[in-house]
Formats: sequence, structure tokens, C-alpha cells
Amino acid sequence: MTTTTSLKLPDTLKQTIALVAAQSGKTAHALMVETLQTAMDDLLARQAFYQDGEQALADTLQSNQVYAAEDVKAYLMQRAQGQAPKRPVPVAFAPARARK
Repeated sequence: MTTTTSLKLPDTLKQTIALVAAQSGKTAHALMVETLQTAMDDLLARQAFYQDGEQALADTLQSNQVYAAEDVKAYLMQRAQGQAPKRPVPVAFAPARARK
């Protein structure tokens, strides 16, 4: 389903849209729809990213467990070299130390 919507565009933006559309081999309408869809997809992805981060922080605060960066790096480096290292051991979260 599609709906007709009107937008009042500044003349300079309308000219830019026409120019870019012509260079892209698209109609101005197609370019605007594609651009709006891309912007909305990006915004939704950014919102999901922030929500995931907030949830991860809440989970960390609840469990009070994190992994030391140097332990994780060592683990990943050994895995990348084909070794089978032991998984890092979680440590207590120290928010004051993490902000330094």
C-alpha cells in the first residue's frame, strides 16, 4: 500500500535532488523514496544498537561480572592461531575503575 504525501522542499534541495537523480538515472521521486527508506533503516538500526547497549549495561550491573580485556584478547589470539585455550574467567565489575 502506498500513500501520497506532500513535502515542502527548499528550492536548493529540490535542485540537488533533481541533479543527483539525473546523475543516478533515477526519477526524483524514486531517489527521495530510496533516501527516506535508507534513512529510516539506519535510524532503526541505531535505535536497536542503543537499546542493545542499554540492555547489556543492565545485564552487567545485575550480574556484576565482566571479562578483563587482556584475558579476552589473549583468548582470541590463541583461537586465531588454532589453539584451544580455556575461556576467560569472569571478574567482578568495578565501574569506577572502568571509567578511568
